[in-house]
Amino acid sequence: MKQIVRTLTGAIVLIASSLLTLTACDTQKDGAPGPDKGGKSGYLVGKVTDPQGNPLVGATIYTDNTVFKGRGAEVTTASDGTYQVQIPKDLGQWVSKGYIIKQYNDRVYKIVLDPENPDSFTAEEKPVRNFQWKLTGHVPDLSLDLYYGGTAELFRDPNVEGLQDSENIEFTFTPVGPLIDGSTGKTLKLQSNKLNRNFLKDIPIGRYKISAVHKPTGEPLLVADAWGDDVNYGSSVTLDFIGTESYSRSNTMGVAFKKR
Repeated sequence: MKQIVRTLTGAIVLIASSLLTLTACDTQKDGAPGPDKGGKSGYLVGKVTDPQGNPLVGATIYTDNTVFKGRGAEVTTASDGTYQVQIPKDLGQWVSKGYIIKQYNDRVYKIVLDPENPDSFTAEEKPVRNFQWKLTGHVPDLSLDLYYGGTAELFRDPNVEGLQDSENIEFTFTPVGPLIDGSTGKTLKLQSNKLNRNFLKDIPIGRYKISAVHKPTGEPLLVADAWGDDVNYGSSVTLDFIGTESYSRSNTMGVAFKKR
């Protein structure tokens, strides 16, 4: 009889241990379900990763109601990149968005995160929304010409003639030090087009040494910081993108050019 009791007790302990193990696998330490195991009713959960796919701590994720704007909440990701946001019930559809604040070369940048799934959801759907920090790429809303990379605005010197065909100018961007995510950048050779001849878009945010050449003639051009206190032209110029200190031109730089 004692042997039977010991056997039953051992089986109960084994089952209880298995249940705890399964629960632990599907639940984070703070009680949120793991983003890869399904969601939790009444909550939005997910994970945020950096450009290399590693967990991203301190990213901000927030919710917004599709009708009652500003009715959501925001949280920051934990050390493992995960998060959970409680969703009010009976308020219809919600969307989630995210961003990071990153200090780089004595500037501060606000960078929008790329959603794995941009679709709206309700509190009852147990939504899971993962995000990634991307250096380049088109923001999902195709009605807006927005990118995760930075933008270089191009300015032909108004005091000189020629170079009306700015789409034929090739700009060389050579990284100076690592990019904003710490990775090693590549030298880029970029040209605008006739529709957007004053812009070079979707450039990985970093510090760059910039030079330019007029392709039809092969003539090297002079370049300068278009937004500097003094526009001093040279064969090259080293520039950073503007950060959060400018609301209207954040993640943008200005490159002036003219003939030698």
